[in-house]
Amino acid sequence: MSFKSDMYSLGIIIIELVTGEKEIRSDNNNVLRRWRHRWKKTGKETPLADQQVAKCLEIGLLCHEIEPTKWPYIWHMIHVIREIEGANGKLSNAYEHAFGQISPYSEDDMLGIEPLQLHFPFELNKQMSCTLKLTNGMDSYIAFNVENTSPLPYCTQPQKGILSPRSKCNVEITLQLQGKAPGYMHRSNELVVWSIDVNDCLAVEDITTNMFTNEVVNVVDDVNLDVAFYVSEPQETCEETSWTIQPLLLFGQITDDAVGGFLCMDAHQTEPLIITGHVFGYVQIWNSDTQKVVASVKVSKKKVSTVKFIARKRWFVAASRDCFVHVYDYEKELETVMSFKVHDGVFAWCSLDVHPTQPYVLSGCDRQIKLWDWDQDWNCIQTFEEHSDDIRELKFNPEDTNIFASASYDCTVKVWSLDSLKSKYSLSGHLETVYCLDFFTRDSQQYLISGSFDGTAKIWDLQHKECDHTLEHDCEVYSVFAHPSLPVLMTGGEDGVVRVWSSTDFRLKTKLGVSMVGAKILGFACLTGSERVAVAHFHGVSVMEIHDEGQGGTEASNEKSISAIYS
Repeated sequence: MSFKSDMYSLGIIIIELVTGEKEIRSDNNNVLRRWRHRWKKTGKETPLADQQVAKCLEIGLLCHEIEPTKWPYIWHMIHVIREIEGANGKLSNAYEHAFGQISPYSEDDMLGIEPLQLHFPFELNKQMSCTLKLTNGMDSYIAFNVENTSPLPYCTQPQKGILSPRSKCNVEITLQLQGKAPGYMHRSNELVVWSIDVNDCLAVEDITTNMFTNEVVNVVDDVNLDVAFYVSEPQETCEETSWTIQPLLLFGQITDDAVGGFLCMDAHQTEPLIITGHVFGYVQIWNSDTQKVVASVKVSKKKVSTVKFIARKRWFVAASRDCFVHVYDYEKELETVMSFKVHDGVFAWCSLDVHPTQPYVLSGCDRQIKLWDWDQDWNCIQTFEEHSDDIRELKFNPEDTNIFASASYDCTVKVWSLDSLKSKYSLSGHLETVYCLDFFTRDSQQYLISGSFDGTAKIWDLQHKECDHTLEHDCEVYSVFAHPSLPVLMTGGEDGVVRVWSSTDFRLKTKLGVSMVGAKILGFACLTGSERVAVAHFHGVSVMEIHDEGQGGTEASNEKSISAIYS
C-alpha cells in the first residue's frame, strides 16, 4: 500500500464537496465567488471561512493532478487539514452550516462572468481590447455596472446595462495606448463588476452607483477582475536568421463548460481538421479554417489522455484514463467502431501513436506497451515490457517506421523495433520524469528530442546513442516538437510559454506566451497545407505561423518570422 494510495479519489471527493461537481468547470476564483455569494445571502460571510474553502480547493486540486508523481502524501494531507482546523480552534457552526448547502452550479442566482482574469497582448502605443462575457441564467432581470478601480485608463462599452432572463451580453474593455509597459504585468483588482436583481420596469438610465452600495433590499454581487499582460520577449539574433513576432487572431478556446479543459490534440494530415480531448471525456473536431467545432462526442466518463486521427480510415482513436481506447468513424456522422481495454488497471495514463502505413496502433499504459492490429479486429499482436515506471509518450520514427521510442517516469527513453520484444537501447541522462519526445533529422542524421520534469530538453544523437545537447528551461517541460520541414524545434513548459529553438545550432530564438496563467503547454501539431503549428494548452488552442521570407536570397539576408495567435 503506497503512502499516496487513492489520493486521486480523495481529490474527487473534496472537489465534489466544495463545488457540487466532480470537476472544477472553470477556475478556482469562480468557485470562491459562489461561496462568497451564498455567505452574503445568509449574512455569514467571514474571511476565515473564505480561507478555509480556498485551502480545501488547493488540497482537492493537488490530489487531482494529472501526474501521479505530484500527488501528496497522506501524512502531508493530515498536517494541512490540522492547520486549517487550528486557524480558529475548530470550524464555526456558521461555516459548517454553509458547507451543508452545497448545490450544483446551475442553482446559483448570480451573474455569470467570464473570464475573471482579462488577458491583453501588450503592444506599445496601441489600444488593446478584451471581451468580458456576462450571462444571466436566471428567470429574473439583473442590472450590472463595470467600474475601473485601476490608475490605468480602461474604457468599458457598455459600462452598465440590464440583462433580461436567460440572456447574454458582451462588454468590450479597452486599454488606451500606453507609451511604456505597466510596472506589473499581472495586476489584481483592476476592475469590479457589480450586479443585482432588479424588476423588469427599470431602465438602463436609472442604474446608479447607489444601487450597488446599498444591500438593504437585494444582495449585491461584486466581482473583482484581474488583468494579465503578455509581451513577446526580444529574440536572440544570429548571422543566418532574424526572428520577429506579431500577435494575430484567436483560434479556439473553451466554449462549453460541459466539455471541460483541453488535455490533448492532433491535426489531420490532409484536411484542415484539429481533434482535441477534454477533461470531461469529450472529443471535439475543429475546422482550422473556420475555427469552429464541427463534431463533438462524449467517449468516456473519464478524462481523455490522448487522441489521434487515423486519416486513411476516416477514424480517430481516443484513450481515456480508465485504460480504454475508443475508435470512432467521422466520415459523415460520428459513429462508434469499437472500444476495448488496453490494460487491466482501473486508472492510468494511456498514450497512443498510429503507424504511418501499417494497420497498427501503439498503446502505452502503466508499464506496458502494446501493438494493436485493426485488420485483425484490434487484436494485440505484441507486448513490450522493460520500463520500470509508467509510460508517458510513444512515437513512431518517421524515417524508419519499424522503430518507435517511449518516454517514461523511470527517467529514460527507450528505442524499440517492432520485430523484437527487447528494446534496442536506452537513453539515460534526465534526472526526473521524461514526459515527451519527438524524432527529427539534422545534416542527414537522426536525432531525438526529449522533455523532462527536470527542467531540460535533451537532444540525443541516435547514431552514437548519446546526449548531444541540453536545452535549459526554468520550468518543467511538458511537450516537445520538431517541425517536419523547417529547422525548428519547439518546447512547451509548465509556465505556459513556447520556446522556439534552431535545430541547426540548438540556440534559443524566441519565447512566446501563448497560454493563460498557470496553463501548461500540452502539445503541438502541424496544420495541413501551411506552415502553421497548433499549440494546445488547458484553456484552448493557439496557432503559430512560421514564414520563410528569405527563400532564394543569401544566407545573410534570410529572414524568418513567427506569428502567434493568443488565446
